[in-house]
Amino acid sequence: MADTGDDEDVYCSECNGRDFVKNGKVRKRQRFRCRACGLNFVNNPKHRWPPSSKMINLVLLQAGDEPEEPVEAARTDRWLLEAKEHHPWFVRALAEQAVTTADQERESIETILTRTWELYAFITKRDPEHFYDALAPELYLDMFKIGGTRFQADLMKWLAAHSWEADDSN
Repeated sequence: MADTGDDEDVYCSECNGRDFVKNGKVRKRQRFRCRACGLNFVNNPKHRWPPSSKMINLVLLQAGDEPEEPVEAARTDRWLLEAKEHHPWFVRALAEQAVTTADQERESIETILTRTWELYAFITKRDPEHFYDALAPELYLDMFKIGGTRFQADLMKWLAAHSWEADDSN
């Protein structure tokens, strides 16, 4: 175990391993690398909002539930701007929503994808057709990465069936 220089109980957040080495600093905080699983981590990291929580807050914002505190309003405004810029967290949150909905609702992949693009439009207040080429490859790749075998097969089948439409339009 590495010497952390203090009495804190340091362990890997992924595997709970206690065999690690110091591995540089991140934002002035000591970073460690777990020897068991290879994860880089800091002890007691700052709270970071998960993509799904950001997404929920954006849905609430667009539904008219304005944050009361100025700090919260500024945070959601920044998230909305990031959503419109297709930041990776937003793309990931859209993909997670699609995969989760597919698992729970057992609807067709066509319906799931339509709902995903409707969610994009609701949050960003933009027509998804104008941003499809920029966003779709990244979004579908994230969906494929996090989806289960059945979802992956359905998505691949849908993409194969619809790829000729894109080829014919060029």
